This record gives sequence, C-alpha cells and structure tokens, in this order.
Amino acid sequence: MVVNKQALSQATIKRIPVYYRTVKALQQSGVKRVRSDRLSKLVHIAPATIRRDFSNFGDLGRSGYGYSVDLLAEVFGELLKVHSEEQMLLVGCGNLGRALLTNNFRRNPDLSIVMGFDTDPSLIGTTIAGIPIYNLATLSEKIRPGMHTAIVCVPSSAQAAVISELEANGITAILTFAPKPVPAQPETTIRYIDLTSELQALLFVDHQNKLTQERKAPLKQS
Repeated sequence: MVVNKQALSQATIKRIPVYYRTVKALQQSGVKRVRSDRLSKLVHIAPATIRRDFSNFGDLGRSGYGYSVDLLAEVFGELLKVHSEEQMLLVGCGNLGRALLTNNFRRNPDLSIVMGFDTDPSLIGTTIAGIPIYNLATLSEKIRPGMHTAIVCVPSSAQAAVISELEANGITAILTFAPKPVPAQPETTIRYIDLTSELQALLFVDHQNKLTQERKAPLKQS
C-alpha cells in the first residue's frame, strides 16, 4: 500500500493511532468486520469523518458490509510501523516524566520507554517502575543501537541543549512538553505538546457547545 503521507491532514494523522488501538481491541475480541457507525461510537469520531479518513488509504471497505477488522489493523499497523517494539528514552524524570515512566504506554505494547535520564543526583542510579535512570552526561554511553525516539520533559530553558545532545546521539524523533520551538537538524522531527494551549482550546470548544445548546433550547413562557 502506497500512501502519500504529505497529503494527509494533521487531524487525520492524529486519529490514526486511535483507529489502530480500537481495531486491535476489536481484533483481539474476535470481531471480523465493523461498520463506520459502530466504530464512531467506540472512538467518538463522526462516521463521515471516519469514512473520509479511511478513503485516504485505498478501498478498505464497501457499502453494506463495513470494514474488515484484520485489514484495518494491518493497514494502520503498517502506517505506524508497529511490527516491532519501538524502544524510547525519556529525559527529565520529575513529576511529569515520572508519570510517563510509570504508565509506560500500557495500552500499546508496541511502545516502550526503556531508560530515563536526569541531572538530579537524587534520581541518578535509581529506577522508576523498573526503568533505570541514568546521568544525562552518560547518554552517549547508555543509548542503545538503533534507538531514535525520545520524550523530553525538561523546562524550556534546558530544552535546546537537551535536543542538541539527543540529535548528536542519533535521535531523530522527539516529543517534548516544552512548547517553545527550538532549532533542530533537518532530519529531526519534533512534536511540541503545549498543555496550556490544548486546555484553552478545550475550554473554547466547550463554551461554543454550551452556546449552541442554549440557542437550541426552547424559550420559557413568561
């Protein structure tokens, strides 16, 4: 299957992992096919949006039959490159980093944080949820061959230096919780997570939904 990933919208790209996780759960439950209306209830995405997203990936289903769960799992698994475990490292083992290490993608066995790094002497040499925490200064010694993904949970003031160090050691895919963009190598892909902006967007949508419901509500008789 050939997919022009550059033609996919960012919204569609963000929904692919949701689709994959859901169809894998259906597959493990023995479900053979699923219609867009049922899938909509599971992922809370409109059926029309699901059909439009799926149309980007060829002829995945047909009217009246729905979609083959096995085919969906195969297609989305190939897109996400989950045929082997993606081992990652995490830099910054404070409160947020600790939470991520403890959770460690329990719902997705294809993703695994295998080591953490920090500069805090009280954390170096310890383990969090069984994951060893090393001194950031030893990154080049500890990083495993073939590892290219990192999660960064450090303050904005330290982000540029950390990302530069990661790039120097072959990391090309970085998820960071410091929202300010920093210079990076052309081959490096960085996804910035801005929790404040996400929350503000959520509150805006919630406010708009409430206004819509108020407009639809019947006027009370005086």
